[in-house]
Amino acid sequence: MPRLVKRQPTVSLVPKGEVRLDDYLHRVAFSPDGAWIAGCAASGALAVWSVFSGEPSRPCKGHDQGTLALQWHPSRAEFVTGGQDGVVRWWDAVTGEERAVMPVGATGSWVEHMAWSTEGRYVAAAAGKTLCVWQCRPGDGPQVVAETDGHKTTISALAWTPAGDGLVSACYGGAWLWKIGQEQPVRAFPYDGALLSIALNPSGEYLASGNLDGSVHLFRTDTDQNWHMSGYPMKVTAVQFDHNGLNLFTVSGAALVSWNMKKFEGTGGRLFKGHFGWIRELACHPSRPLVATAGEDGLLCLWGPQTTKPILSHEGNRSGGLSCVAWSPNDAYLAIGANDGTISWFAVEGLEDRR
Repeated sequence: MPRLVKRQPTVSLVPKGEVRLDDYLHRVAFSPDGAWIAGCAASGALAVWSVFSGEPSRPCKGHDQGTLALQWHPSRAEFVTGGQDGVVRWWDAVTGEERAVMPVGATGSWVEHMAWSTEGRYVAAAAGKTLCVWQCRPGDGPQVVAETDGHKTTISALAWTPAGDGLVSACYGGAWLWKIGQEQPVRAFPYDGALLSIALNPSGEYLASGNLDGSVHLFRTDTDQNWHMSGYPMKVTAVQFDHNGLNLFTVSGAALVSWNMKKFEGTGGRLFKGHFGWIRELACHPSRPLVATAGEDGLLCLWGPQTTKPILSHEGNRSGGLSCVAWSPNDAYLAIGANDGTISWFAVEGLEDRR
């Protein structure tokens, strides 16, 4: 007999705003309350806009040679940026005031990697082989609480533990767990190769790395167990756990591959097909089993973990590629940044009834 199959609702994008900087977008990100959106460009340009009106806040001068990284504070309307001038700049998003300039490493080093601790007490940044951590409190200037230049090669990634009591740094040869107040790392995660990206799951039980040799490595943080997943078409440039840690999403060229972590055995990776150009960034939804990807093919794709085809494929930039993508923390909007400097944000309709 024929049977009825429940049909999933159509997912669609409703445009809510569009602004533009003057060059390739390195980063686009929402404030913790979802009211502001910030972008930084290869030219050094940096700006903040109201998500609701599209009007800019006070202008920020950015970095002289190029603004490479941007991270919002987890609970306040302020953010830090890093650039080719080798410094971190701390900003007030509403006034555009530059609160502090924090040098990192030797002259000529680029600041590409930054991360706020979970509760927002500390911010960490890397330039070359140097890692610095500052305490940043409202009303006070930043205070250096940790600094080391002992990494073997250039630091390639940073990630705070979910509890906010430890910082993981990665480079060629593995990753290291640091604790504030201790001069030496408290745990090493050795790997015979170069780590390009890292991520911790929400419980802090697993550390995942995407590697130059076309593999993903998974370390247990409480034991010496580890797993190795190879066979990717090229280097793995991004790894990210979803909101509840049940899926690990990984990017290699145009390939998106997920691993089910519920009963992880290092086998059974799921390949998603939809991009025909390199995926430049992925972003997991803050509260749903959903991931967005932005590609150099100009496509924005949305994926669920149970299907290998996108539930939505949107041509985000006809004249060139997309460079970045971000969800707002309050689940209201999805934003993309393009090679030509355009930032667009959308409401995503049809998600609330999907299962």
